[in-house]
Amino acid sequence: MTQDTIQDLFLELVAIPSESGQEQEIITYIQTFLRQRNISSKPSKQQSGLVATLPATDETTEKAPIIAFSAHVDTATTPAAPEITLTNGYIETTNQALLGADDKAGVTAMLAAIDQLTQNPEPHGQIEFIFTTKEEEGLTGAKLFDLDLVEADFGFCLDAPGPVGSMIRTSRTHLQLDFWIEVGESHDKSAIQIAREALKKIHKHKFPTEMHWQVYHFGGEVLENGNEKVTILSELSADFPLEHCLPYVEQIKQIFIEIGVAHKADVQDVTHMNYHHFHLTSTSKPCLIATQAMANLELPQQTVQLEGGTDANVFNDRGIPFLVLAAGYENPHTTSERIAVTELHHLTKLVAEIIKVTAN
Repeated sequence: MTQDTIQDLFLELVAIPSESGQEQEIITYIQTFLRQRNISSKPSKQQSGLVATLPATDETTEKAPIIAFSAHVDTATTPAAPEITLTNGYIETTNQALLGADDKAGVTAMLAAIDQLTQNPEPHGQIEFIFTTKEEEGLTGAKLFDLDLVEADFGFCLDAPGPVGSMIRTSRTHLQLDFWIEVGESHDKSAIQIAREALKKIHKHKFPTEMHWQVYHFGGEVLENGNEKVTILSELSADFPLEHCLPYVEQIKQIFIEIGVAHKADVQDVTHMNYHHFHLTSTSKPCLIATQAMANLELPQQTVQLEGGTDANVFNDRGIPFLVLAAGYENPHTTSERIAVTELHHLTKLVAEIIKVTAN
């Protein structure tokens, strides 16, 4: 595909509304795109996406590793349909709407690569293209995705902001810890005072330097029965696996419980796993292949850290090594989101080059 054709494909995808949980129209578009090119695809269970598989071209390339590419078809909630403009080589919106380059840039590159492989076939091993849903709702699509449909030895997740050539080899464990403290209206201490006492004690607690705990919501209310209730929503992240985080989670919970007992307050808590830590070494196969492909294309390379999670967190945790590659978009989840047309072209070329390097 030419740069102009890739741009047109991206604009077609952006024009399709696909907020999380409302992806059927774009899934249908992808299925039609694949069917027109005689590419087989299989839907995953619970509307979590689909996978398209291109078989190896010959007996020699059947020996190559099976690789996968992934991108999510949903976008974050946007207040309006995007009105698009092309300014100085950048695709962006002219109204208060999200562009949706996160992650329709990744979807575009995968479809463009598929089209290229069907139009100008080059030797390649088996390739799987995974399109997930509900990524913006806690990576739900990847968590539900039927991995019996996937045979990949490793993969590449096309879903991170920044210039193409950036890669993310590691990601933090991320947990949500929510607490509720309730006391009667005649209690000697208010729920807010009890909560602040617990928070003060926790802040004095020593956590590893690789761990961070923060409260992002603290609010009180008076219930219909006259009781006072405080809600504390917090996040814990760490540069190590879940099992190493759990003792510190228990310590935080224990502080809330002990102070609640001391003041005869009712304390409830819920812990939710958002996504798991992963770490790929620079000598792992996906990293070596991506690095070689970037060098072949003379793309500036850099390893970066991504604060949020991606489907790669889920696939790594479920046993398939996935490297995250930047998809070229900027300012995701804001009305300033944009992407350079050249970045879309670079991303498509990178996907094609990774396929070529893997086959060789």
